[in-house]
Amino acid sequence: MDNAELKHYHDEEFDPSGFYKQYIGSNKEFVDDTVEDIMESTYQIFSSGSVKGDTLIDASFGIITFHLFVAADYFKNITLIESSDSTIEATKKWLNKHGDSVEKSHIAAYACSLKKKSTGWKEQEEITKNAIKQILKLDFTSEIPLGSVVYSQADCLISIGYLEISCPDQISYLKILNQFSSLLRTGGHLILFIFLNISYYMIGELKFSALKCDEEFVRKSLTDTGFTIKSFDKIKRKVVCPLTDWDYLGCVVACKEN
Repeated sequence: MDNAELKHYHDEEFDPSGFYKQYIGSNKEFVDDTVEDIMESTYQIFSSGSVKGDTLIDASFGIITFHLFVAADYFKNITLIESSDSTIEATKKWLNKHGDSVEKSHIAAYACSLKKKSTGWKEQEEITKNAIKQILKLDFTSEIPLGSVVYSQADCLISIGYLEISCPDQISYLKILNQFSSLLRTGGHLILFIFLNISYYMIGELKFSALKCDEEFVRKSLTDTGFTIKSFDKIKRKVVCPLTDWDYLGCVVACKEN
């Protein structure tokens, strides 16, 4: 398929519920290989006390909220920011218990197992929903990405895959990274989970483009936008399938210095 024929995250063909069901809902291999790795890494970061605070911003693509089932135990004020209207709609359906919203009981159950506590999965899901205070529409093409919304800079911003999935080129990547920085207080932390070297992903029969990023580019981008990298871990992909082509999951913790 020619690159011109590839779909993009912001195209109307992107189906957030379809993506979730394909990769996270019924795909046990992907859950075991990726979802649980991200949740475990998130738990290790927050439980160590190295990243803490009251307010957290999540900027992840699609309705990937599984890491928030962990984060909600450490941050009681979570704001979701999202540039895709279809993703915002699907997320609101889940928050409001709409009849055709996606199923996340297995995610909540795994979050409970990480804590080794007796909290039931239903309670954990409610804890997560209660911690999410608002969803804001994001426009990273604007110099003021959240428009007229008044907000306080956050203690932490976490993002799964958003940069490489939503950005068409490296210039856009750097611009959004700068916007991420503007949403953080000085001394606040940025946590990135990156699908390194991804160039595409499938939803059903449709093929979507992604921006191919390697470790060197990510490191330089963070440094150039004023972040100090505290850790950069890579987890090799264990299950190879034609649905997507990333090879390592990168987990970066960085601090905004100024």
